[in-house]
Amino acid sequence: MKMKGVNSWMINQQLVFGDYQTGTVKRGWDFSSGWQATNLSFRPEQLLMKVFAFDADNKSVTEKNKMQFKVTNGRQQAVVYALEKFSEKQLVFRNRDPRWGEISSSQSVQYAFSAAILQVAEKTPEPWQLVLVHREDRKNGLEEEGYLTDGDVQFSIQPLRIGHYTNAKGKDLKVVGGPLFAGYEIRVEDGVVAVVDLLDNQFWMLNDLDPDYQMVLATAVSSLVLKRKRDIQE
Repeated sequence: MKMKGVNSWMINQQLVFGDYQTGTVKRGWDFSSGWQATNLSFRPEQLLMKVFAFDADNKSVTEKNKMQFKVTNGRQQAVVYALEKFSEKQLVFRNRDPRWGEISSSQSVQYAFSAAILQVAEKTPEPWQLVLVHREDRKNGLEEEGYLTDGDVQFSIQPLRIGHYTNAKGKDLKVVGGPLFAGYEIRVEDGVVAVVDLLDNQFWMLNDLDPDYQMVLATAVSSLVLKRKRDIQE
């Protein structure tokens, strides 16, 4: 299914794919802040920087966003309430001569996206919870976790990154600059049930899934596509 509306303006944004479409996405408060303070540590490498007229600052960046929307396919309807949080701590190196600007190095990143999915029906079923967590720091490395569950059934959500590709001549090439974020893969136990390709804005889903599960997956994928942060490592 080709997804239309992915790259449109966020004002009155709507997605359409296959039989599914979202209502207008309502975005709530968007909050971002940052502070920067001089690093007072005197480790040997920092003393060396001071000799060459470099200073090191600690910088913290925080973002928060929320949104809500509904998804329909002509027969079923679901409502989504989502919250997104991002924080990063950086070490900023700056030359005392302003002409040289500054360079920042990420020390730690924490990101969490959560959404409640409520199916609208005569007998309202249990709500589904979507959680996507990304933690990264120099000491513990990268940790990513994603899942979609109603308490009984659980799907795992895994980011997809492309490290190699085949060109028109059939030659295998490595992506310049490291693996490229491409989308998400949704699995249950050992099987893939859905894939969202954010490079070409396409969505695949198994045809023989229960219609209720198809609706939940289409709604979850809409949430992943519409959140503000795409590749956390950018």
